[in-house]
Amino acid sequence: MTLPSGWAIARVDELAGPGGLVNDGDWVESKDQDPSGTVRLTQLADVGEGNFRDRSARFMTKKAADSLRCTYLEPGDVLIARMPDPIGRACQFPGLGQPAVTAVDVMIWRSDGQLANAAWFVRWINSPIVRQAMTDGAGGTTRQRIAGGRIKELELPLPPLAEQCRIVAKLDALTTRLTRARTELTRLPILTERYRQAALAAAFANETGTVVELGTLALPSASIRYGVLQPGDEKGVGVQMIRVCDLQNMRVAWPELRRIAPEIDRRFAGARVQNGDVLLSVVGTIGRVAIVTGMTEPTNIARAVARLRPDPSKVLPIWLALRLASPDCQESFAGDAREVARKTLNVSLIKTVPITVPSLPVQAETVRRIEAAFARADRLEAEAARAALLLGRLETAILAKAFRGELVPQDPADEPASALLARVRQSRGAAAKTKRGPRAAHGTS
Repeated sequence: MTLPSGWAIARVDELAGPGGLVNDGDWVESKDQDPSGTVRLTQLADVGEGNFRDRSARFMTKKAADSLRCTYLEPGDVLIARMPDPIGRACQFPGLGQPAVTAVDVMIWRSDGQLANAAWFVRWINSPIVRQAMTDGAGGTTRQRIAGGRIKELELPLPPLAEQCRIVAKLDALTTRLTRARTELTRLPILTERYRQAALAAAFANETGTVVELGTLALPSASIRYGVLQPGDEKGVGVQMIRVCDLQNMRVAWPELRRIAPEIDRRFAGARVQNGDVLLSVVGTIGRVAIVTGMTEPTNIARAVARLRPDPSKVLPIWLALRLASPDCQESFAGDAREVARKTLNVSLIKTVPITVPSLPVQAETVRRIEAAFARADRLEAEAARAALLLGRLETAILAKAFRGELVPQDPADEPASALLARVRQSRGAAAKTKRGPRAAHGTS
């Protein structure tokens, strides 16, 4: 990698500076903990990707922490998770208003401010490049873990200290915009669902025709009915059975179906479905609707699902499915449901629901308008999904640019990182010689 002007390469342990700290958390066993203690024991669960999650609730007494010679955390310390998920995620410790230490599988990185800005460092650690290096350096058979020594040895491109601050400011501004965009995208599915409901309500609001009871729209040979009362043990083979959870987006989720024994299916043969049937959930989740299409093998329904087989001389199956999914029908079903062990909609009540039925050509035109509106909503959701994917890629690209020194301009007035690094290494070497001096003198006496 060609370094930008003024940059240098330094190890993670060097970046903390001579007055910094880089070491694993403390080995604190269950016997060392005390729920009434005043020292918070932070753990892996507290370490998020750029955010302190504050999830654990472990404590110990100050006496126990001091006897174990624990390292007390300071606000601004960078905590690095040495175990999944994912390995190497990092955040800054915000301070908790009480003494705190951390568990052994969390590394503590504390800068003395000479070489590295902690906010810059935590972003580097969370970047895809460093995250991959952490994953590659991990080991373990049952659960992956990266050794603290490997983290210390990781080499990072080091910008001048002033440039680090500019990078952090730029990343903060871009992250704010990305977060705002993500928030707007998460609202879109709610808005499109409201749009679908509004389209259904508008399509049926002024429709004219003959008012009939819902039960009269079924073929005389296949009245509205429930399905299998006791499905028995789940089996990998047998006859497909549709449950409430399989009614998704007005279709049957075929790949997710469970199966029942053939003898159970035969006992409830009258509840078998065929393509064109309309299904309605009647227990628990009331009013979920689906139309059966694409069925390729015998299929039955669960007790919580009712089947209506439309008479094609009176009603189009897709029109009826959309009509039952419209807001006024849904309100009627919810109002008719009775609370037993779970909410239940009785088939006898379903049969008496009044429905205004127009001619078949009018039904077809209504379906066309609704499907056109639904297609617009589907396109919006697909575009939102693509945009969310692009936001993730954009975030990765932004960090990559920061790593290459392309995110903010270099300033010739900044003291080069190489000069800073050389000075820190020199002071560290001098300190090491001073520490060795008395031992050498003692050895010659």
